[in-house]
Amino acid sequence: MAAAEAKFNADGNGHRTVIYDALNAAKAEYKGHTNFSAYRQGTDKQFLGINGTTYYAKPWGNDSSNIQAVLNGPSYWKRVYNRPNVAEQFRQQDLEASRKAEEREAKEQEKDPSLPRSSSAGAMRRLLPDEPIPDPYSKIKETMKPFVERQGKPRIRAMNMGERLDFWNTMNNKYHMKAGGKNLEWNVCKEAHRSTPNEQRWILSNYFRTDTPAVLAGCGSEPVLKSSRPR
Repeated sequence: MAAAEAKFNADGNGHRTVIYDALNAAKAEYKGHTNFSAYRQGTDKQFLGINGTTYYAKPWGNDSSNIQAVLNGPSYWKRVYNRPNVAEQFRQQDLEASRKAEEREAKEQEKDPSLPRSSSAGAMRRLLPDEPIPDPYSKIKETMKPFVERQGKPRIRAMNMGERLDFWNTMNNKYHMKAGGKNLEWNVCKEAHRSTPNEQRWILSNYFRTDTPAVLAGCGSEPVLKSSRPR
C-alpha cells in the first residue's frame, strides 16, 4: 500500500469516527427530533466564532451562515436552534482546568511539603461566575422549537385496505402552502400529473419505513391545513 493511500484511509477513518461521535451526541441531546445536518452546522467552530481556544463570538473563515440566512432561511434558523451555549461551555472548561491544577498542586505538596503553595488555580476559580451563564439564545430557541421539530417532516394519511402508495396519498401537501396568512393550493391536474424520479424514490421508500405508526399518528409533523380554495 502506497503512503498516500494509507494516509487517505487513515484520514477517512478519522473523519468517520468524528461524524459517528457527533451523531451519538446529537441523538443523546435531541433524541427523536434530531436534525443532524443542522446540528453539525450549528456546532461548527467557524459558525460559533471559535478559533482554537479563542472565542471571537462571530463567524470566521469559510462559514456559510450569512449566505444561508439569505437563500435558505429555514435551514439557517434550524442551525441557530442547535447552537450550543458557548460561554457556559468555556466556563465549564475553565472550572475543569482549575480543578485539575489544584489536584496537581495538592499531589506535589504531599510529595514535598516545603514547596511554596501557588494561588493561581484558586484565583482563576474565584474569577469565574458562581452560577451557570444563561444561554442568550434561549428565548429564540424556545419559540422556534415547534418549527424546528416539525417543519418539513412527512405527513401521510392512513391507508385503506389494499391501497397502494402514490403521489396523492403521500405527497399531496407538496402543492399546499401557507403564505401571507392565507392557505394556498396549486390547481394541479390529477389526470396529467407525473411524479419526478426523486418523488418516486421517496414514495417507494415509505414501504420500508420502520416508524410508519408514528408518522400515521402525526408525531413530529405539522397539522395539515385546510384549503381555502373552493372545490
